[in-house]
Amino acid sequence: MLADLITTLSREFSGVAAKDYVAHIIRHHRIRNSPGFRDAAQYVLDALAQAGVAAEIISVPMRDGLRYWGQTGFQGWEASAGTLDIVQPVEAQTRLCDYRESKFALIQRSGPTAPVEAEVVVLGDGTELSEYAGLDLADKLVLTRGDVGRVRELAVERYGALGLIFDGMQDWLPVRQPLDLPDARQYTQFSWRGSEKRCFGFVLSPRQGAALRQLVQTRGQEGKSPVKVRAAVQSRFHDGATEIVSARIPGETDEEIIVVAHLCHPEPSANDNASGCGAALEAARALQALIEAGKLARPRRTIHFLWLAEISGTYAYLATHPDRLPRMIAGLNLDMVGEDQEQCGSVWLVEYPPEAMSSFAGDLMARVQEELAGDLKNLAGNESYAFFRYGVSRFSGGSDHIVLSDPSVGIPTPMLIQWPDRFYHTSEDTLDKVSPA
Repeated sequence: MLADLITTLSREFSGVAAKDYVAHIIRHHRIRNSPGFRDAAQYVLDALAQAGVAAEIISVPMRDGLRYWGQTGFQGWEASAGTLDIVQPVEAQTRLCDYRESKFALIQRSGPTAPVEAEVVVLGDGTELSEYAGLDLADKLVLTRGDVGRVRELAVERYGALGLIFDGMQDWLPVRQPLDLPDARQYTQFSWRGSEKRCFGFVLSPRQGAALRQLVQTRGQEGKSPVKVRAAVQSRFHDGATEIVSARIPGETDEEIIVVAHLCHPEPSANDNASGCGAALEAARALQALIEAGKLARPRRTIHFLWLAEISGTYAYLATHPDRLPRMIAGLNLDMVGEDQEQCGSVWLVEYPPEAMSSFAGDLMARVQEELAGDLKNLAGNESYAFFRYGVSRFSGGSDHIVLSDPSVGIPTPMLIQWPDRFYHTSEDTLDKVSPA
């Protein structure tokens, strides 16, 4: 029965169409509670309408001071421009960052600044208080590889720096070391909670960062005038809302299976997580088409799709729809499902719900995975095997299933994910890294 169902679905589901959805979604800069996120949500809604799937956008207020269960609210943010240029020494003048060219060039949720020239002070990580001994940071910019939240707290809040220049690249061994992606920019953001001293920040590639560090060091050793940059950011914060796209394939009962895919992250962020959103869109379309054609019976339970902001959107939906919780008997989280394994170095994983949320949902998804992994046959046709890397994983968290699978919520939710990913959370997570297979 399971094999027949998978065969029917596989004949209708198009990986090429799913990738085309991805291609449209990545055109939007999908920072949570931003115009780009709203535009992406509208695209998902329009695609569902075209497929004949009943859907709506639910708008939930989001601002500082709000709480949805354990999740703190935050203001909306949008940026229209941001540039960083070396202005001194004259012979080294160049543009380091331009938000128009790469949305990763700004630390997301940066505050605005009129054009300002400032000296660059080099830190290592900048996360330890001891690193600041003897440094004068007032009205300067710090170059750091460390956690931007901690560096902001020390350099800006305590020592009066204007802002940050980040040139870090997180290791993801064995598939990524910092110099493996010398020209990529890492996804970084400020997480404001309402009372901090807000600032701006820029992101350099490892290659740019190494060159700037060397320039500062050389001029210091030679006793020459310091390196200065000009920074300018046009951005604003505002009270707003988080959009949740909700679509249902009606079942015979009011019980629901939740399928969630987070829609947020900077443009393009193709695999993380436009790929999960595209897969969910094509799954909804395929199910609707098969049911309408009489090739698939209506499901016993309603299949409820949600496209939303990671973690915060899930909290917001559940907290504002408590009446639906008893109907939600299980879920599935689609996060980073589209990787080209050869390029990304990834493995297709079924991640189980936590052991504290006992359920057969994880075993069921692992069984489906095994069925899909037997797609190829040997020469004699008496043995099957996979043409891709796959496996199962104990609960790890890090995505929306961590909220749903919490025993206090009670929705056992496995996650499908391709992990690790060489291009994870960088500007090189682009459409060419997505496989329609």
